[in-house]
Amino acid sequence: MDDRGIRYCDIFPEIGKGDINVSVIEPGAAAMWHRHRQQADYQLVIKGSLKIGMCNMPNTGFDMNRPDDIVKSIEDYQAPFVAEWPELKLAFGLDDWSDEPEVRWHYLSERNANDGPLYIPTGLWHGCYNYTNEPAILIYHITTKYDGTDEERMSPYMAMWNYKRVNH
Repeated sequence: MDDRGIRYCDIFPEIGKGDINVSVIEPGAAAMWHRHRQQADYQLVIKGSLKIGMCNMPNTGFDMNRPDDIVKSIEDYQAPFVAEWPELKLAFGLDDWSDEPEVRWHYLSERNANDGPLYIPTGLWHGCYNYTNEPAILIYHITTKYDGTDEERMSPYMAMWNYKRVNH
């Protein structure tokens, strides 16, 4: 448990392939961005609502109207993730993803849970944001047993994808 919520992991330990986990995501909490090179995820919200994001690389088209040293710092952080994308795209068969920075947002809730789980392919950055005032419950199946070695993180501040709700 941390300030984002509570996790119940490997709740059905006899499952031979992967884990089934449950997370309670608190209002306003965000868990952005991470990816895996071995596992895929299937995510389903059974209570509340979440904004789920998937992206192939950081947003290199961010607003450059910042001090030069900050722009350089962001570009330096992003460069390795951008450079490795062509190889990952090929390795994981992600042909329907662009060669340019791309993010896809999905809104999952108890109201569309009957549509089935959202599939998150191996190799894509992903995360969630609870944009509501109520806790959300996410059930997710990961296709390999979790051992902590197959998770890379990317700073949401350096990824430059705005995940929060924008009011106009």
